[in-house]
This record gives sequence, structure tokens and C-alpha cells, in this order.
Amino acid sequence: MNYSQKYHLEVPSCLTMQMKSFFEEKGMSNRVQNMVQMASASGEPMKSCFTYEEVEKMLEDSGLLIYEHLSPVAINNRFFRDRSDYLSAFETIHYIHAVKKITFA
Repeated sequence: MNYSQKYHLEVPSCLTMQMKSFFEEKGMSNRVQNMVQMASASGEPMKSCFTYEEVEKMLEDSGLLIYEHLSPVAINNRFFRDRSDYLSAFETIHYIHAVKKITFA
């Protein structure tokens, strides 16, 4: 029996940045600015930012627990460290691996 469902969330890095600076961040080759503009143009503007604690509480209220959190630096170190090309972790994306909270009677 599988007691754990896994969820993958992409969370803007306003987890660690002030909301204003997140939306002003340009990133490498303006990719952050382009992402914000594309989201807005598609009718899904980025309006919200949350602290780690706020995300944790929202997930918990939904029956989920944070199993792992990767910051942009951690993502870069884990997945992009040995690359010799221009690819790197996105400056403003955090990954959260959440699992369903199971309570046993």
C-alpha cells in the first residue's frame, strides 16, 4: 500500500526575497522579468508571494507536509554544478517536495 503521495510545487523565491524585489528582479538574460511578463500576458499575473512559514502552513492546512525544500542555490548545486554550458537554476524558483500527512488511529 502506498501511504505517501508526492507533490511537486514550484514556488517563487519571494520565500526569501521581499515581494517588491521579486517583481523587480531581472535574472540572467532578463529571464525573471520575461517570466513575470509572460505570466501576465497569458492572463495569470503573478500577484502573491509567501514566506516559507506561510507556504508550510497552507500545505499543512491542506493535509500536506514539506518533505524537502530546495532554494535556487541548492538546485544549482544539485543539478547544475558540473555543467559547462550556460544553463543554471532559475534565480527565483524554489522547489518544495510535499507529502500527504497520514495520521494513524
